[in-house]
Amino acid sequence: MLGIIGYGAIGRYLAPLGLALGMRVLVADPHAAPAEARLEHVPLERLLAESDVVVCLAVANEQTENLMDAAAFGRMKRGALFLNPSRGNLVDEAALLAALDAGQLGGVAMDVGRAPDQMPTPALAAHPKVVATPHIGGLTPAAIEHQAFDTVRQVTALARGEVPDHAVNAAAAKRLSRLGITPPGASS
Repeated sequence: MLGIIGYGAIGRYLAPLGLALGMRVLVADPHAAPAEARLEHVPLERLLAESDVVVCLAVANEQTENLMDAAAFGRMKRGALFLNPSRGNLVDEAALLAALDAGQLGGVAMDVGRAPDQMPTPALAAHPKVVATPHIGGLTPAAIEHQAFDTVRQVTALARGEVPDHAVNAAAAKRLSRLGITPPGASS
């Protein structure tokens, strides 16, 4: 069973792949529910308890800091696999290392972490049950081109006095008023 924490763009891409591989797919996201009937929208605690593979794709913010801590790893199935291709601050690396050493987790794959270069710490990367790779997702030519054009689209929207598409927490963007833009949900 595949558990996906966070149902953003990558989670929406990953879920059908899991289904295509014949996996039962659980999704935990308090802000987005899958429309696909074969995907199960469940609380995080259930996802952790039932999944053989847990992929952490949550948004990194104050509420998700150390989302995967000792308690979360303790809720996971013994021997489950954990993948974090999202952000390092979602994971308490000391708790992750302890879960690996205790045999709670069968293995970990990650390309992000809490080291100064945002990679997994050397102690974690050297663990025999960890596959740690460079985080290159944002460095491919296609990703660089997409980011550049997306930035141009965002600046163009701002110059037109509009909130850019896919703006996160637009209603809380207090400084947009300096540009003559009223965020959605804000009083004018």
